Amino acid sequence: MGIQLADLEAAAQRYQSFQQAQIAAPIEQVVQERLKLGVTNAHKFTSKSDRLGVLANAAFKARLAEPPVPDAPPAQLPPLLAADVAGQEIAFGDNDLRPIRYLHIALLAARAVGKITVRGVVDEEGDATGFLVAPGLLLTNWHVLKSVDYAVASFVSFDYEDGLDGKPRTPKLFDLNPNELFVADQDLDYAFVAVAPATGQGEPLADFGYLRLFEETGKVDPNRRQAANILQHPLGQGKKIAIRDNYFMEPPKDRIAGSADQNSLYYGSDTLRGSSGSPVCTDEWFVVALHRGGVPKVTVVDGKPTVMRKDGTPARQGDSRASIDYVTNEGTRVSRIFASLKDKAAAPGVDAAPAQAILARIRAVARDPLTGPVQMPTAVLGIPQPLSDASGSTEEKLVRRPQAFFAGAAGYDPHFLGEGFEVPLAQMSYEVGRATAPLIDSDERELRYRNYSVFMHARRRTAIFAAANVDGQLLWKNVMDGPMPKRPAWTFDPRMDDKYQPDDAIFSNAMQRGHLFKREDAVQGEDQAQLDLADKHSFVITNATPMIGNFNNVEWGDLEDLVSEHLQAGHKVSYFAGPIFDVEDKFFNELKAGVPLAQRRKGMRVPTSFWKVVAWVEGGLLQAAGFILDQSDEIRAHGPITEEIDFGNYQQTPIAAIEERTGLSFHGLSAVDTYR
Repeated sequence: MGIQLADLEAAAQRYQSFQQAQIAAPIEQVVQERLKLGVTNAHKFTSKSDRLGVLANAAFKARLAEPPVPDAPPAQLPPLLAADVAGQEIAFGDNDLRPIRYLHIALLAARAVGKITVRGVVDEEGDATGFLVAPGLLLTNWHVLKSVDYAVASFVSFDYEDGLDGKPRTPKLFDLNPNELFVADQDLDYAFVAVAPATGQGEPLADFGYLRLFEETGKVDPNRRQAANILQHPLGQGKKIAIRDNYFMEPPKDRIAGSADQNSLYYGSDTLRGSSGSPVCTDEWFVVALHRGGVPKVTVVDGKPTVMRKDGTPARQGDSRASIDYVTNEGTRVSRIFASLKDKAAAPGVDAAPAQAILARIRAVARDPLTGPVQMPTAVLGIPQPLSDASGSTEEKLVRRPQAFFAGAAGYDPHFLGEGFEVPLAQMSYEVGRATAPLIDSDERELRYRNYSVFMHARRRTAIFAAANVDGQLLWKNVMDGPMPKRPAWTFDPRMDDKYQPDDAIFSNAMQRGHLFKREDAVQGEDQAQLDLADKHSFVITNATPMIGNFNNVEWGDLEDLVSEHLQAGHKVSYFAGPIFDVEDKFFNELKAGVPLAQRRKGMRVPTSFWKVVAWVEGGLLQAAGFILDQSDEIRAHGPITEEIDFGNYQQTPIAAIEERTGLSFHGLSAVDTYR
């Protein structure tokens, strides 16, 4: 039996709902929920010996710039964190180092996983995976065991795997006893069934232990990137494991409106037909989900969302599962299985008894997470500290602000300098325009923010240019008392595919995120709320370009400061800034030590040179100045110093030369260029 299109369409709808819920969640509530879940993870699912280190981890102590949720109760944080998290942002850290006992626990967890065979079913539904969750109790999918009749005709095989000598071990076959206990749910796709206590040869089921199920959320810490480890019998073959490099998407937050309806976790692990019913485990080997299947790629065809095959054609009823183009994997959350069982246990009548019995059995062996994830008591694995670069720290990781955050942003204003002094957006040549990246589901190319706009280069993943307006009278220093607040978190822009935005993995203390539109210039407004919003709009990764730290902080930063000094006097300025894309620009891997030769010319290129064109009104006349700076700390252009904006020793470049090197036209600014 091939695919059921209705099932795949339902999976795609659930995934779409999950994505929409993630986008719609208010960022300040997401931050608070991350903190709460992170603290829960540290207290309940982390070893006592590692707990202090976990709570002090930079993943909890990085900056959180969002205000607290109005009328929401304060987060209950331990004393170690209480002084650190207020006004800070979560940072994500990766570290694949694990203690050796990580593998020992994996082997104990694997013992409890078996291959399910439905007798008499010879198509691709005939083999699946299941795992023991309490003595004599197995969990798998509803679509594997749809009814008592299916379960009666089935058995589970343990030790169906190769031994150390590479030879197959002798499987131990146990009958299923659904007449003793059986509870299934089609919507959440789970089925619990009793298992015979011994094989026909008298070998005890107890030898294979079980994986504990814990109801609490927080097993997946949303403040760090974490792998989904899956023990499975793909294609009905011997037991295998998908381990590392298979990451969870951020889990739903139950306290956020609408998230309680999100029953699934999503992850990128390798699975195949026959993997249905596998346990999805964290790095600490706690079961967080029951694997149910893949989520298909869906494309709108003739106005209708359509499941797609790998060959780019629409799927048809009965197609092989292997022919479908999948985008991610889906598992039913353990916490939602508990909620479903509790609903069934509270239902009137005799139908409640099986659910009550199952709850009693799984809770009896899973009272305290600190006993570990498997039957044998084990110390819980600690969360590894994030790795840092040689300087001892790394750039903070990005958050994802919802699309609504950018609603109403007008972007660059050509008429900003006043009537008669129009400065239009730079006009791109045909070649440059063809290289621009589109917005999602749109032919638009302009990313509009508060006070500025950005156009991205699709292949280079760097801004072609940023166009900005600055009203000096509305700058923070001229509106508010005291210094600017702590920096907001950097964010991706949800309106554009990540593949067109800078690769955040290249940024560190050495290779910094250089603002094209300087933060101090971008933060404009008449009150605190406007200033805060403009501040966050300046920290979008599309406004960042790779700059060596010394260049960003000195040469480029000093030029920015000269413009800012002029603005602080209350003047207005419009300016454009961006990199010069050169075929000789190095790949980031070429600048990084220890990269194998075959990998050196891959990834993002790092621009060598940057340009800036500044326009202002002086003495009733439109004026402009252009500059080119490079990251070898030499200023390559030259020119006189203007009077109103004193550029000091910075030598100008003719704007016409910048137009020639960038493929941009600044609509007559070369005619008012102060370069002589």
